[in-house]
Amino acid sequence: MLVTGATGFLGVEVARQLAGQGLRPRLAVRRPSRAPELDGLDAERVHADLGVPDSLAAAVDGCDAVIHLAGRAVFEPARYLVPTFLHGTRALAEAALAAGVERFVFASSVMVHGSTDVPITSATPPEPEVDYGRVKLDVERDLERLSAGSPMRVASIRLPHIYGANDLLFTRLSPGFLVVPGRGNAPYAHLHVHDAARVLIAAAVTGWSGASAVGDREPVGWRDFLAEVHRRLPRTIIVRAPAPLAALGVRVIWAATFGSRQLPSVYTADTV
Repeated sequence: MLVTGATGFLGVEVARQLAGQGLRPRLAVRRPSRAPELDGLDAERVHADLGVPDSLAAAVDGCDAVIHLAGRAVFEPARYLVPTFLHGTRALAEAALAAGVERFVFASSVMVHGSTDVPITSATPPEPEVDYGRVKLDVERDLERLSAGSPMRVASIRLPHIYGANDLLFTRLSPGFLVVPGRGNAPYAHLHVHDAARVLIAAAVTGWSGASAVGDREPVGWRDFLAEVHRRLPRTIIVRAPAPLAALGVRVIWAATFGSRQLPSVYTADTV
């Protein structure tokens, strides 16, 4: 089983669980400098880059399943997301089809859905409001088109906010200060990284196909979520900035530091 994005926050957990189950996964690594995260696992490592098709063909060769996690996991404009998510995933899926891969699991996002006053179910139509959700939905539809008429089963797991000790939120908390945009407390879907990995692996092992959102049993608003974080880390200062002020601030930061660069950034209007 191939895992792309194996050095990422979620990828490391997926790799650990697969190795712990004795499945000896093949782990696709683009940046060798991050590979030490995988030290000690009973796994095979291969170099693969979504922008280099030949590397993808070698990575999927002999695999029965793919768990695809690679891509820019931040809410940036579509022009930054399309090359890896859409074009890269298409190249990977084409390589998987050519290699006879039987199951392909794509880590999609609950952001393919828009804001709603009722719980999201399998019957909720996709209505993305930001580019991240739009591009993820484009990838889902592209995978469905590519796999139509083939034996490869495709599962698009629409993940919510994935949290855990090494995620982006908790990493940014390490200095003891965090600014969060917005002050609302509308219910939002969250999922611990351990459970997210379990879901992805289950889809890959069983061959479940389709598209579905997933999350913890109880949705929790950001105010309540952050209140629990503060209760457990009482010395941490958490500032919730008004959304209009935060939106203005990230636009200034984006224009000044990231707007013309290819580096991923969490400081975007869509993040707000």
